[in-house]
Amino acid sequence: MAWLCPTGVRRSDEEKSVHYVLFIRTDHTPDAALGHYLAHVGPTLDAFDGRLLAFGAPTRLEGSSAYTKTALVGFPSERSARDWYASPAYQELAAWRVGVMGREVDVQLVAGLPG
Repeated sequence: MAWLCPTGVRRSDEEKSVHYVLFIRTDHTPDAALGHYLAHVGPTLDAFDGRLLAFGAPTRLEGSSAYTKTALVGFPSERSARDWYASPAYQELAAWRVGVMGREVDVQLVAGLPG
């Protein structure tokens, strides 16, 4: 099955394409409190060819959402992104993070555009 992406290029469902995992925080948990998570999340990416592309406090250009931190992680395919997120190593860290923060963060998976 193929679909038309916003650029007008047709892609099949089976085609590998870059995918991004976007983390959006709206809490005020200090980075120091999340030190264990921040120190150990990077190595969980390696087996899935994931790469941290951006991390920090976003600068609002439009809208009114109160985002406090955003992270963007790139993967070579949707499968590698999903496998990383579901991996025991990452899920252990995610559970730890939720325990410290007292809540989940928004985590989104977005397909990259071909090209």
